[in-house]
Amino acid sequence: MLASWSVVGYALWLCQFHPRQRVIVQGQKVDKVTELIKGKGNPGYARTLIERQTPWLRQRFPLLYDIEEMSQTMLSWRNGSTLQGVPSGADQIRQYHPSVLIVDEAAFLSDFQESYAAADPVCNQIIAVSSAAAGYFGDMCTQALEAS
Repeated sequence: MLASWSVVGYALWLCQFHPRQRVIVQGQKVDKVTELIKGKGNPGYARTLIERQTPWLRQRFPLLYDIEEMSQTMLSWRNGSTLQGVPSGADQIRQYHPSVLIVDEAAFLSDFQESYAAADPVCNQIIAVSSAAAGYFGDMCTQALEAS
């Protein structure tokens, strides 16, 4: 959970301070990415971080529309940056050509390998966070540890 908060904070910073960024956050289901972006009922991670910013920071990096007018899975800024959540599936990545892909609970996405392969040619950065589980993500972590 703390890792998810951290990467959403990074995504928010990237979108605010760097124009024309498209950051995609991918999770297992729409409900999960809604929780990471704007939230339903309880505010989502990104929305909470925006609403707790000092007023001068929100004025310096204004959203494109009022936060209530945007969808539950997307935040857009006037500088052309977008933070968007999508459910699992490599096709979700192919639609958008993100500059950064963040995958939450990557070890539990059955198609993480395909999503990674779809993002690799177009993303400047891919960040995958997860608790431990067997599969492609676990194999990548094991290989990284063995190589160091």
